[in-house]
Amino acid sequence: MSGTITIESGTRVDSDTADDSRLNEAISNNSSSTAQLVPSTGILGGYLSNTSGRYPDSDEFVFEYVVDGQDTFRADLAAGSTIAVQVFRDSDFPAPTITLSVAQGGALVDSASGTGSTPLMVSAPDEGPAEISVGTASGGPFRYVLSVSTAGVNNFQGSHYSQPEFVPDEAIVLMSSEGQGNVNSQGLARALSVSSAKSLGQGAWLVRRNPVGAVASQSFGSVGGLRDETLRWIAELKAEPGVEVAEPNYVYRAQTDRDLSSLQWNLPLISLPLAWQAAPARGSSIGVAVMDTGLFTSTPQTYGNWHLDLDANVVPFSSDRILDYVSADLDIDPQFNDRLGYDNNPADPGDGKPQSSNFHGTHVAGIVAALANGEGVNGVAPEISLWPVRVLGRDGAGTLDDLVAAMNWAADNPDIDVINLSLGGVGPSTVLEAAINRADGNGKLVVAAAGNQGTDELTYPAAFERVIGVGAVDAGKVRASYSNFGGSVDLVAPGGDATRDANLDGNADLVISTWGVDDGGEFIRSYAGLQGTSMAAPHVAGVYALMKGANAEAVTPGQFRAWLASGRLTESVGSSTEYGAGLINALRSVDAALDGSVNTIVLSSPSAIEFDLARFSSDLGFTVYPEGESVVVDGVAFNTDLITLEPAPTVGDALPDSVAVSVVEANIVEGQSYATTIEIDYSAGADSGTIEVPVSIDLRALTDERDAGRHYVLLVSPDVSRETIEQRVVTARDGSYSFSFDDIEPGEYFLVAGTDTDNNGFICESGEACAEYPVNGLPEKIVIGEERVTGVTLSTSFRRPTIASMGLPRLGFEGYRLKNLGNTAAEPVRTLETNR
Repeated sequence: MSGTITIESGTRVDSDTADDSRLNEAISNNSSSTAQLVPSTGILGGYLSNTSGRYPDSDEFVFEYVVDGQDTFRADLAAGSTIAVQVFRDSDFPAPTITLSVAQGGALVDSASGTGSTPLMVSAPDEGPAEISVGTASGGPFRYVLSVSTAGVNNFQGSHYSQPEFVPDEAIVLMSSEGQGNVNSQGLARALSVSSAKSLGQGAWLVRRNPVGAVASQSFGSVGGLRDETLRWIAELKAEPGVEVAEPNYVYRAQTDRDLSSLQWNLPLISLPLAWQAAPARGSSIGVAVMDTGLFTSTPQTYGNWHLDLDANVVPFSSDRILDYVSADLDIDPQFNDRLGYDNNPADPGDGKPQSSNFHGTHVAGIVAALANGEGVNGVAPEISLWPVRVLGRDGAGTLDDLVAAMNWAADNPDIDVINLSLGGVGPSTVLEAAINRADGNGKLVVAAAGNQGTDELTYPAAFERVIGVGAVDAGKVRASYSNFGGSVDLVAPGGDATRDANLDGNADLVISTWGVDDGGEFIRSYAGLQGTSMAAPHVAGVYALMKGANAEAVTPGQFRAWLASGRLTESVGSSTEYGAGLINALRSVDAALDGSVNTIVLSSPSAIEFDLARFSSDLGFTVYPEGESVVVDGVAFNTDLITLEPAPTVGDALPDSVAVSVVEANIVEGQSYATTIEIDYSAGADSGTIEVPVSIDLRALTDERDAGRHYVLLVSPDVSRETIEQRVVTARDGSYSFSFDDIEPGEYFLVAGTDTDNNGFICESGEACAEYPVNGLPEKIVIGEERVTGVTLSTSFRRPTIASMGLPRLGFEGYRLKNLGNTAAEPVRTLETNR
């Protein structure tokens, strides 16, 4: 068998990995004089260690790690470029101390440090040559992925497989319209061979199989093989007739970290006092649903007696509606009315612990709705109607089935205008997204916390298209150290950061709000300072309520998104990668709502264009909000020596739906880089604006320079042992790898390849390049018979596919084990090509 492994564009590898050192092929890059050249945009896999030694599992074979405390790189960067490092280490070694820095013109311009628990990020303010350094001062070996992106372009995709929590032996299924029919729970259970089925509305069902999973164990992430068995069962459910979607019952958790404070710096930070003057109704008649742990009350057995800062705003009791959707398995509410645990009292029953997490919902509700009565704290929209909906139970955890049921109910409630979800998980549930889309279609804005992992890993529900994902900033308008960035963040709001005192008031930057104490058996109202994107999200939900209250007809979810895209609701505080559209500004938002109609806005897609030797043309599309508005071109400017536009926008004519942007090849020189900006001034009636699209042309990153590092190509047994049967080693030539196996026993194999940068005997670990046939993350068996198999192709990358692309999570994957390598590339490893 023979074939080719292609390499993702812009990929490079550290020149002195532990694997290089084993073969005495390491090329030092630990100083300015030996800095390794890397592309101006791209991704690099590296290795560092402050110590040397033998890996703990080195028994039959010897796998060692070496000292390498510094890696230095040089690149010609565009202004505003962002550099990030993600770190991956084995649990046998302590967390290292890591620094990331960038220098320009011989001077340090930005730096960051940490232990690698969250990505480090720095930026280069100016265009031109730069030196990037990654170093470690303590700890054992670790792998890292270095990403470089230009301004406005997000290059920070996940370099590891997501490991979301879900309930074993449970699944959420969505039946097709044909499969729904008049089916009831018993009929569906029989049809799918499951023990029970619970309707979640709109064709969605929670199904359980025997044996029922260990939900009561409170340890969703530690049931090992049962989780793997559940995923295999869900994959089988997908093939059942009438099943349109089958996915895990993901566990969502409150997005917060706890601490105390006493200052409400967060309100003036978003110009709220001025916004109240512009919108004196302060959200009156607007319904806000806070789907969380419920609400503090001094008498949790009954509906009412809420926290005094919230009591007047909570909707009246009704025996006909369910407001507590926490199932019995996670419920700590002793008075639920049915076997599911659902009831009409959203009171937070507490948990009796001194460090309780259960009053999280009370804190979130206070940020939105606390009364502005001169006592306690003030909410963003202190006159709204508060709908406390309990979806999180024991330890602040809830399950997808309960959240879907609550969302389907809220979607049809005409009295709810905005839904706040200060919770998150990484499972991209199709069923939950459908419920959210129904709510959005029914005129309800859905706001969610972007997550507290400090990564760009997509966090759901925040990352769904029709959800406003909110990241967190401190009192200095700087992204909180824990706050996620990237695709889950549409904008940011005050979330706090206990490690900072950005406004120099002598207190940690925490968000103070309503709380409760129950550790003495008596329920006492209180206040607490917390940090988290959970705190940021309700600021946005509250601002939307102010806008809706000021001009209900003009403010809809779609128009809110259009205003957000145009920059009318926010102030710019940094790169879109970290801050989305910027920091929510309550005054600007209310002003937008009081205009009575949406100004005409034109958005470009993509927002920035990059050309290289492999791509000299690109389509640039324009989207007009509101749809159907006539847009006229008032002016066009760009460097005509570098690019052309076809059709060329003409002053006085209508703006075309799209244009083709092409490089003027006769005027550019290989090995050089160029930049320009397309600026199109436009008008639509009384409205006007400017479209600005940065264009970069980088002819320095030649295709044949792509290199993801020495790759070990394996034929692996198809059984659960994943034993390596055959092994080859290849190096990059002209931007790809060629491999060949001879005299292979006919049979079924998995074909995989990857790097072993830390020389621990495993390839395809997080932080290492990996290729699997036919698609990374979805390996399939390849059959080798008596005839030679040729033309097999794989693609390698330091990135990892998302759950959305794989279909189901990939749990417990730790790479593929190599055969003994020794200290040379001799058998059983054979070098086919070298180009170092």
